[in-house]
Parts: sequence; structure tokens; C-alpha cells
Amino acid sequence: MERTSTRVVNGLIRRVIADRDLYLQAARGVREPGLKAILDESADALTAIAKELQGQVSAAGVRPATAGGPMSGVRRTIMEASVKLSHDPDVTYIRTLEQMERRLLDAFLRLESTSGDRAMVGRHIARLRLLHLDMTNLGSAAGR
Repeated sequence: MERTSTRVVNGLIRRVIADRDLYLQAARGVREPGLKAILDESADALTAIAKELQGQVSAAGVRPATAGGPMSGVRRTIMEASVKLSHDPDVTYIRTLEQMERRLLDAFLRLESTSGDRAMVGRHIARLRLLHLDMTNLGSAAGR
């Protein structure tokens, strides 16, 4: 992995960690126990993605990112404000996470188009598609 690539991957690691933290925050805030379990499992999947990416960056001799990016706190505050204003906090968490997952998936798809290690990126894309599908299905079910 070259130096430029490690910067990009470290940026993704920060984003994955920030998103994982939002999943954990949502899991603490939802009322439905089944939804809490899904959110905790999704957070675990994001943790696994971050760890694998961190290993790749370390293997390249670069220090991997270990925390969310500078906008993490802002995103957390916005999500909590939206939840407080919502008539159904669980649905608000789902919709917020669904949008977030779409953006993260798009970032990985962009990386795939330029990455020398498409197999590694492809594995993460497959996981992210499943996470996004979960949130999309939950959002659709909640919208009924």
C-alpha cells in the first residue's frame, strides 16, 4: 500500500469508527430490543472492518487511525437533536443510519475503483451492502 493510499484508507478508518460509534449510540437510545440487537451487530461488523483496514495500514509501515474524524461529534449531536425532535426516535435512528451507510458504501465504491487491493475492498463492500440493506429494510418496515 503506497503512502497516498494509506492516507485515503486512514480517512475511511476514521469514518468507519465514527459510524460505528453512531450505531452504538443508536443502540443505547432505541426502545425496541430487537433493533438494539441489530444495531449492536452492525457496530461489531464496522469494528471488524476498521480492524482489518488498520492492519493493512500497519502492514504498510504507517500508523493507522484509531478514532473517528473531526466531524464525529457534530454528526452525533445532529443525530441526537433529530431524535429529540422526533415523534418516533427508533425510526429517526434507522433513517439516519441508513443515510450514513449509503455514504460510507459510496466511499468504499470510490476506493474500489482506484485500489490496488480490490479483493480486500470488495469484502468490505459486501459487508457494507448487507448493513445498508438491513437499515433500508428496517426503514421501509418503519415507514408503513
